[in-house]
Amino acid sequence: MNLLDYAWFAVAVLLGVAVIFLCAVLWNVFRVIDSTKDLIVGVTKQTVPLLGEVGTTVSLVNQELARVDGILSMAETVAASVGGMVNAVSSTISSPLVKLSAFAYGLRRAAGKATEEGRPARRRRFRR
Repeated sequence: MNLLDYAWFAVAVLLGVAVIFLCAVLWNVFRVIDSTKDLIVGVTKQTVPLLGEVGTTVSLVNQELARVDGILSMAETVAASVGGMVNAVSSTISSPLVKLSAFAYGLRRAAGKATEEGRPARRRRFRR
């Protein structure tokens, strides 16, 4: 065997080691990809039912919001009715009360002047 044969043998051995090394790397890459696929399948199996539940929850929330909207519109109508009633009662009662108060004030002043005219003015005495 000559030197060229040894060189080709060394190249063949190095090439064999490189092939074995690449096979090991590819095997590990395959395992990582397989684990990633299993993870994605597991997430998908858990996510799809959750999305269905979320859809159901959103539809129920929309129904409840529609009910609340109806309640709020009724409350707004009632508040407007009560406000109108308060205004009507206030205007109905306050106007006669103001007139009665003014009349009572006028009577009191007139009665006070009438009593002052009939009596002599009092002198106030100061106590020491």
